[in-house]
Formats: sequence, structure tokens, C-alpha cells
Amino acid sequence: MLFSEIYSAYYNTVASIIACAQEEKLDSDSLYELVKKSAFPESVMTIGSALESGKWPLVKKDYITNIKNVPTMPLSLLQKRWLKAICCDKRLKLFVDDCDLHRISRHLDDVEPLFTENDFYLYDRYLDGDPYDDAVYIENFRTVLKAIHQNKKIYVEYKSHVGHVNRFCLQPFKIEYSQKDDKFRVISKIKNRQATLNIARIVRCEIKDDYRADECFRSDFDFNRRTSVTIEIYNARKALERVMLAFAHFEKTAVQISDGVYRLTLNYDQRDETELVIRVLSFGPMIKVLEPQTFVDLVKERIFRQIELMK
Repeated sequence: MLFSEIYSAYYNTVASIIACAQEEKLDSDSLYELVKKSAFPESVMTIGSALESGKWPLVKKDYITNIKNVPTMPLSLLQKRWLKAICCDKRLKLFVDDCDLHRISRHLDDVEPLFTENDFYLYDRYLDGDPYDDAVYIENFRTVLKAIHQNKKIYVEYKSHVGHVNRFCLQPFKIEYSQKDDKFRVISKIKNRQATLNIARIVRCEIKDDYRADECFRSDFDFNRRTSVTIEIYNARKALERVMLAFAHFEKTAVQISDGVYRLTLNYDQRDETELVIRVLSFGPMIKVLEPQTFVDLVKERIFRQIELMK
């Protein structure tokens, strides 16, 4: 079953009340506060009165419970199947160490994954993705991630696109993933400029314990350059369905303006603008870019460039 009453707000609320009673911290006020916090507004009368009247014999009149074990919610089969599917993702080992991953997998040996990578067909992904099984890549990724969490700088040896190895210190800010490229990138600061580096090109890296990240780092560099584009969709050949699927991970709003015509506003990071232009163009005449004019100009420029190449 996809849904079960065992995992409803009522069960979770009563479980928190029992746990509070076991610690001998429960009274009438805290009981009703827990109900208001965890359940629905009308649940105050239902749950509170049922427990205090003894209709639900879980808490005694002195707000003590005879239940000895702390209430727990076992994982449903659906949750286990989802976890098994996540464990099968080769990218998970970048974030979870081998011991924890082995322990989780051992508990899910007899569980069928909810989905596998063979259930998806990514028609626009490049085939030269990051080497997720490479031990050096995994170690470098975890080092960058640790430096971000500890707000530290790292020393890196980085291979350029022409094969030269450069050595420098950088201050990592965040890691982002490109589904189209199937690559992870680290957004960072090198000296006084912002830089985006492919983690797969890091030959070696280590945390510099004698360096601390600048306090003004976030304010000096605008790492969240958010902007938006508005497009019109002509719903022929299931264009609306395909567009919504292609841009499912973007923050967006959509409205129908007439029969078969929709207006969609996508919010995106300016660093991903070139990739977004390419993806918009892939829908051909089913999409028209309305604004901003700068995005319209980028679309025109790329179309004219393609025409010149065809000549």
C-alpha cells in the first residue's frame, strides 16, 4: 500500500505524547501543545479528550504511561524499496562512507528496489559523466564536501582542459550537479574571483587547517544569481507535458492563457543560462520566448549561428 494510517499524523502525535509521558514531562498543557504542533487544528478535541478520558488507555490520569518502550515507526515496504533504489545509485557513495552503505544494504538484502537506472531514458545527457566508481574521485569529492562543512580552504592540483596541472588554494562554497552533463562542480573563490571547477579534474586535494574562510565570503560574491525567463507553450504533440517533464527540477509557475496555449515562467541560475537556451531550443516551434529580451537575443544568436553552419 502506498499510504497507511500507521504513518498518519494521529499516530505520530500520540507517539510523541507517549514519549513525553515516559520522561514524566507530560501535563495537560504540554499534551495539548503537542497535539497542536503535530496534528491538525481540530485534532485538539479528538486526541486530547480521548487520552485524558481514558477512551484511548495509553496515558493515565496522572499523565504517566504504562508503556515501557519508546514508540518507533518501522519503515514501510515502500520506504524500504525507495531506500534500496537510492542505495543502488552509484553517486550515493560520494556522500555515505563504505561502512554505513554496507550496513544499510545488508538490511535491505531481501527488498526489491522501487526503481533502477534502467527505468529512465535520458535522451539529452552526455555520455562522459564523472567516474563515480573511481577511488581518487570519491576521496577528492569527500574532501571538498568536508571543507565546505568545516568552512575551510583546500589546496588542489587541478588539470585544465588542455591537460596542464595547476596548483592553487581555493575556498569552496557549494557543490552543484548538472544532470545534462552528469558532472559535479564546485563553486569556489580563488583569490578575489569566483570560479567553477569540475571535481573530476581535481588530481589531488587536501584541507588547509591553517586557513579559515573569509567571513565576508558570502556577501562579497553573489553565488545565487537567480533570474527568470517567460516562455509561451503551444500544446501540440504533447509539448506541455514534455516541457514540464524537461524542466521538472526548476522552480516555475504556469498558467493557461487560452485554449492550448500556456505561459511558463522558469527561475534559474544565470550560470546555467547557456544550457537552458539549448534546452529551450530543443522544443522548436512549440515554444516562444517572451522575456527577458536578453534571453530572446541569446536564442536568436544561436539560431543564426546554426543557420550559418548549415550554409
